[in-house]
Amino acid sequence: MRINTENPIITYSKKGTPFAYERLFYTTIEPYILEFKNCRLDKLTDEDAARCLARIFKKMEVNGVPVLEFFKADIDKMKAAGSSQHKLTTTLASMIAHDIFCCFDKNLYDENGEFEICDRLYCIVKDGEKDFIICDSTVKESKLGKKHLTPEAKFYAELMQFYKDGKLPTVKDEF
Repeated sequence: MRINTENPIITYSKKGTPFAYERLFYTTIEPYILEFKNCRLDKLTDEDAARCLARIFKKMEVNGVPVLEFFKADIDKMKAAGSSQHKLTTTLASMIAHDIFCCFDKNLYDENGEFEICDRLYCIVKDGEKDFIICDSTVKESKLGKKHLTPEAKFYAELMQFYKDGKLPTVKDEF
């Protein structure tokens, strides 16, 4: 799955305005949502949306580890606190979305103008094939017309290489 950097959420992102992580996540995984329910997530009831997301999370991996295993401690805490299935799945979606799209949120840029990074690479496994959520956007060099990867795309390429080299964490850090 390719992150659509032409999406208005990314295109018009600026410091001081909220970044719609969840909407961007649901748009990115929409083919899988449509596969399960043949309907966009915002058109589903809370119960059906929770079921749909739960099915997707069962097929999702982070750094080669199933998402539900990677976030088990967080899920257990939410269950112990009495969270509903809808609340649990939307909270997990929010955490995942932040990991994936944090580099596009202008509110998270540091004092040097550098975007935030995360050491997690997500994919959905379908029929044994891993469909990674990546960015491969390019920008055109003004004079020669050559295309170069954007800084975010370079970050995702590096993250993919770390994944292939087995250098990404397979357990979630506790904060």
